[in-house]
Amino acid sequence: MEDLAGAAFAGQHETYLNCSGPDRILEKIKACFLSLWSVRAMAYRRQHGFDDQNAAMAVVVQQMVPCEVAGVGFSIDPVSGDPGLMVVDANFGLGESVVSGEGEVDHFEIDRSERILRRSHIARKTRRVVCVEGGTQEVRVAEDEAMKPSLSGGQIAQLAALLIRVEQYFRFPQDIEWGFAAGRLCLLQSRPVTTIPPRWTRDESAERFPNVITPLTWDFVESGFHRSLDYSFRLMGFPPFQGKWFGMHGHYIYGNQNAVELYLKRAPFSAKSLEDLKKLIPRLREQYRWVQELPVLWTRDLDDYLLKVGEFMAEPLDKKDLAGIWAFVLNVNERGAEYFLPNIAISITHATLYHLLHGLLTMMLGPHDANRLFDGLMAYCETKTGVINRELFEMAQQVRALPELERRLIENDSRNLVEQEVLAGFPEFHARFQKFLRDHGHREVDFDAYQPTWLEVPWVVLDNLRLILQTPLDRTPAQKERELKVRMQQSEFELFNKLPPDLHFFFYEILRLARVYTSLDDLEHYQTTRLTLPLRKGLRELGRRLVHRGILEEPMDIFFARWNQIDEAVKADSNTCWRKFGELVRRQKGAYQSDRVRKPEWVLGDGRKEEEEAGDFLTGLAGSPGEAEGNVFVVLSPDDFARFPKGSVLVARTTNPTWTPLFYSAAAVITESGGPLSHGAVTAREMKIPAVMSVRNSLARLKNGQKVRVDGTHGKVFLR
Repeated sequence: MEDLAGAAFAGQHETYLNCSGPDRILEKIKACFLSLWSVRAMAYRRQHGFDDQNAAMAVVVQQMVPCEVAGVGFSIDPVSGDPGLMVVDANFGLGESVVSGEGEVDHFEIDRSERILRRSHIARKTRRVVCVEGGTQEVRVAEDEAMKPSLSGGQIAQLAALLIRVEQYFRFPQDIEWGFAAGRLCLLQSRPVTTIPPRWTRDESAERFPNVITPLTWDFVESGFHRSLDYSFRLMGFPPFQGKWFGMHGHYIYGNQNAVELYLKRAPFSAKSLEDLKKLIPRLREQYRWVQELPVLWTRDLDDYLLKVGEFMAEPLDKKDLAGIWAFVLNVNERGAEYFLPNIAISITHATLYHLLHGLLTMMLGPHDANRLFDGLMAYCETKTGVINRELFEMAQQVRALPELERRLIENDSRNLVEQEVLAGFPEFHARFQKFLRDHGHREVDFDAYQPTWLEVPWVVLDNLRLILQTPLDRTPAQKERELKVRMQQSEFELFNKLPPDLHFFFYEILRLARVYTSLDDLEHYQTTRLTLPLRKGLRELGRRLVHRGILEEPMDIFFARWNQIDEAVKADSNTCWRKFGELVRRQKGAYQSDRVRKPEWVLGDGRKEEEEAGDFLTGLAGSPGEAEGNVFVVLSPDDFARFPKGSVLVARTTNPTWTPLFYSAAAVITESGGPLSHGAVTAREMKIPAVMSVRNSLARLKNGQKVRVDGTHGKVFLR
């Protein structure tokens, strides 16, 4: 379980350095195995939900590197999540003094693109760990060395290059340990960055979720989406993502832009020439075999999902009690989540294939010709949206052939035409219109399942027909389709004339897959929205029963409740519980309506004014992002552990792995020493509590019971 993407186990198991001779090495191997069952390792596993029965260990024996300077490095900033910033902590001697967090260390922030130092914090280093016969020893740093940087400019440049190489190799941000020995840079270990702090923006979400979302819709969507994310990332060979990709703030959906840039804006491979590409093809064929298989598997499983949706629509609800109706809703949601598992992989692969094709064309032709040729190659793809648009055009043509219907459609309100059954007077068109609704009536007018579909508001379809009738068309859809296909074929001729013959099949497959995934991405969304009909059916019936009991004002007000609130109320099924439920729903509906009329911030938090601080504040190094308030409790040794009050701010000179259980109860962490890459900071980030490291004089300035606000994002401690 060591070094999982979601749990680093930093310092939970023992490490022994500079062991000599077979007897001592065997003794320490045994001690490593025994550390798997230490109190702190067992507590850590239980905190993360790991079964002790599944705990296992492999002990790695490596050649000792007697480093003159050593430390840790992150290929991204683990505190801000900035992918353009690499972070290094260093000290003289072995890296033990850095990873333990027990002393002051130098902190360097390196610009990724320029590979130059952007910022540094040179600490007064008092101790170093060195190799001695039989093990290691801590010695004092000479006074004239204490304030000297532990790394030179040349060494920083070497580290920057190494961090980039390691990240490119693993195709994901890495946390490394390194050391310089006799002038040579050694890579000691590498693991994925385990925690990525969120940066919430509307960049990724505004197009998909332009409007406010009701709480219940988002509860269902968020659960299914993150299950799909886990499944899709495993399929794609990515490390698992532990945070939230999307989050609802004030009923608007924000995307975690740091996660988007780390996972999605990385090329699947790097090739600087066509010759490089040829060498990569055998590996790519094996590594991305799933890209070819996924469309076949998804299509195979689609029938079962569609049959189940049909069963849900046919299932009667009138004989069910509240618990039975809620169980029906949860069953619909669960079946949808199962169907949706590979769909994130489809969307990501669709975008990746586009970026890949465009990147290869740019490498061959330059940006101008690449844009032109790419547009031609992808000019036409058969999609479900295209099919629907053709059917709408054909219905508009049918209306044009009926002048009286055309006049009524243009001059009258569409809803009135439906409600007054005017269309029934035009039997052929009416039959075609009803078939269209049967086929595509699940199409949404808004992402939120709270909003009705075409089947419930058919006048929206008539509005679309009116728009077509009022728009002069110089070509029919069939004529446009033919022109696009001709253009696409001409672009293919141009591309293959520029390629060596031994790359024809590779580019043919890339083109084929890019088009397949364009169609598939559109189709999976079309089929996903079929679930809205049975979901609304169940929730409408649940809401109708609650209106009858005087709990809700309108049936669809059920969408303003949270999943857990409905679950608890249905299980309790008491008048008191339902009364409180109704009050919650009314309050949450009011908040939704208030948020609906405001313009959301594009970047969450940018709209807040800088807080004017009445009191003083202390400054340190940002260790774990977030803010928290609480009362100070100073811990000087393990003797203080038992008295630590839950929810307090842990203040210490430093922390080490034996202190990990304190983090489970702490609201935030402040230390006098250590850096953002120390045990305390890594553990705080995993626990998702704010931490500020290297706050000088914090033990003197902060007293038990004193109120503080810890800003782990900016490295500040505000005194209250």
